[in-house]
Amino acid sequence: MTEYSRNKFGDQVHPNRLATAAGRKGVLIPLGLLTVLAANISALLVPFLTIRFMGTKEYKLIESVKLMWDAHIYLVAFLIVGFSIIFPLFKTISLLIIWFRKMKPRRRNRYIQWLESAGKWSMFDIFVVTLLMVISTNQVFINTEPRYGLFLFIIAIIGNMIMSRFMEMVDQRINFNHRARFGGDTDVLEPLTSTGAIGWTMPLLLLVSLVAIVFAIELPFFRINEIPLYSKSYSIHSAIQALFEKGDPGLAVFLILFTCIAPILEIALIGHCWMLKKTHYQIAKRLDLIKIVGEWSMLSVFLMALAITVTEGEEMVHTQIKSGLWAIIIAILCSLICTRLARRKLRSMLVMEGDDD
Repeated sequence: MTEYSRNKFGDQVHPNRLATAAGRKGVLIPLGLLTVLAANISALLVPFLTIRFMGTKEYKLIESVKLMWDAHIYLVAFLIVGFSIIFPLFKTISLLIIWFRKMKPRRRNRYIQWLESAGKWSMFDIFVVTLLMVISTNQVFINTEPRYGLFLFIIAIIGNMIMSRFMEMVDQRINFNHRARFGGDTDVLEPLTSTGAIGWTMPLLLLVSLVAIVFAIELPFFRINEIPLYSKSYSIHSAIQALFEKGDPGLAVFLILFTCIAPILEIALIGHCWMLKKTHYQIAKRLDLIKIVGEWSMLSVFLMALAITVTEGEEMVHTQIKSGLWAIIIAILCSLICTRLARRKLRSMLVMEGDDD
């Protein structure tokens, strides 16, 4: 008997190998993954950060673990090892194995989605470095500068996320094709009026989420209280300004994209999908887009880096928690509730309609 699994719509899908099913263009995926792997390994071996404080010292990513350990910031050291050293390499190698191995599509899709969702947590160390850059802006006694190892690492992590996204797109085209299932369906769905009480509650939840994100961006999240450093308060907005002033536009754009634009865009996409009538195919595609943007929305990663910097970093710099930290937490919780609820309801509408057919 031929072995098969069922996709999320209940259709039978036979096991296959993405490397074979993707055709000639599929060779670009392993080449991209090998490039990412090379950038990742290189980022571990070259200078990552320069710190000037009673002398100048260059640190590689691996050496930064020793720096944190010597400063008794053990949690940060473990997180750097886990998220920034082990997991990116594990993810790249796993994607290569998944690409060439024959697997049941549903199981493979779960693996790819898990790796894709977890990928953004590798950005943790980049946010920690970004916060160190912000703290040292316009300070007399301490200064930090990014080195090319940091940018190699950013390229490796973003490249890893892009490759996993391409793999999921190939997998979806072959095994979970929305156009094949919904392309000929001209019926429209209206989530606002067809999901009961949730339908009319969602616009309010989306508005609250949007306001919370704006407050999270504008309110100060901590204040430096450390002699001989100048006492300053920082929000995400002022941190972005400080990075531009410091001459680090790359890191400033990094913050803008992942802590401002992506969270707001995710809420906007949900609102657009929820408020307007759409066909089954349009909703299925919009759900994919919401998921993609959600993977690049990194307020939660920034919060973890911020919390670790404030708590564990007391050994190095004393800071005072401000209201912006709680605003970030509220923004993350509101966005999480909206996205999970909206995606679950929209998916159930598609499945129910598909079952009716």
